[in-house]
Amino acid sequence: MDYPLPDSELPIQRRAASPWFILLCLVSFMLVGLMVGSILVNSLMLAQGLDGLSFLGNMKEDASLQQRNLARWANLFPHLFAFTGGAIAVALLFFRSSWLQKLQLRNLPSWLFIAGGVLFVLAIFPVAQTSYWLNQQLPLPTWMKDMENSANELVKILLHMDGPAELLLNLLTVGVVAALGEELVFRGIVQQQMTRVVKNPIASIWITAIIFSAIHMQFVGFLPRMILGAGLGYLFYWSRSLWLPILVHFLFNSLQVVAYYFMGEKAEQFSPDQAVDSPNLLGGILGLAILIAVGYYLSRLHKQSSVQKV
Repeated sequence: MDYPLPDSELPIQRRAASPWFILLCLVSFMLVGLMVGSILVNSLMLAQGLDGLSFLGNMKEDASLQQRNLARWANLFPHLFAFTGGAIAVALLFFRSSWLQKLQLRNLPSWLFIAGGVLFVLAIFPVAQTSYWLNQQLPLPTWMKDMENSANELVKILLHMDGPAELLLNLLTVGVVAALGEELVFRGIVQQQMTRVVKNPIASIWITAIIFSAIHMQFVGFLPRMILGAGLGYLFYWSRSLWLPILVHFLFNSLQVVAYYFMGEKAEQFSPDQAVDSPNLLGGILGLAILIAVGYYLSRLHKQSSVQKV
């Protein structure tokens, strides 16, 4: 009887690449994509008579429509090339023709998982807001707080929308491109490769969530972003489909954009990444209870589908 050869004796073309090597290539491709996207945007800025990307640091609340839109494109192109482009490049390099299957893009989530994802989005807002308040209580260095304030000020400028055209561009940038790119990178590649490293899917969910939050470089909001990242990781693990965290991530970001469009600065009271004087403990507890219930139900669905496959 013929037995499978150990991995070390397989022909080179049949061996699975090291997860660390895949992650190293991912970082490399993302850096290249970031440079390409930044060069394109910088060229666009110079063509418009601006002093390249440096104008972003000088934007004020009274920024013109042209400046706001250029700033949105300045976020969209580097993100698109770094995250979406980097993830797809790595997937094609290592997984070849099976890259869609490896990234769990061939599997569509059932309506039960989609319904659970929608409930997750609604429940995560008060939980994230309460955890943001807890994060504020930590004695963080001044430079971290200043970095967070600068980022929030730029976000407020970009969320100022005078018409549907700006709303659609924000939904494209903050909703579609951010959700697709970040989920391809973090859940599609990083989480799955970390599972290969630690041999524990739950541990890989939280490790990836920590990386997901840290890469945003906004430490006053580290805790809520980590919780969001973990939730997206669980949704991916339970549904076995990358489309579910992409959808949930899109809804989470887009609901905030739509709220700002219709409510203006009043929407800040519902935003999970804005400073608050006191936590909404009741809302946080209720949201957490819903998250636990949804998680329990989806985990049961996951186990049932696993048994059926066996």
